[in-house]
Amino acid sequence: MVSDTTTGDRDMLGRYKNAVEHAIARLPVKNGVVDIDAIWIETSLPLELLQQILRRDDLELPENVERVNLKPRKPPNQGERRGTRTRSKRKRKR
Repeated sequence: MVSDTTTGDRDMLGRYKNAVEHAIARLPVKNGVVDIDAIWIETSLPLELLQQILRRDDLELPENVERVNLKPRKPPNQGERRGTRTRSKRKRKR
């Protein structure tokens, strides 16, 4: 018996696909190319999920988009470190 989660996952992926298609239509296109980073900023979907959706055969791109660049500019989790402090090299007076 096929579980309802696979059907639910397919429905969810279909909804994400529609959201990505609408987002691509609103994004700036440079020489017929849209970057995955721009789609990621617009949709806030995880990069791995975006790559999965953009590789689908049934994805419909607008007429002015020839392809989507699937390679992000910065690999995930390789950006700046946030929330960490560097200690001053000067000793504190007590």
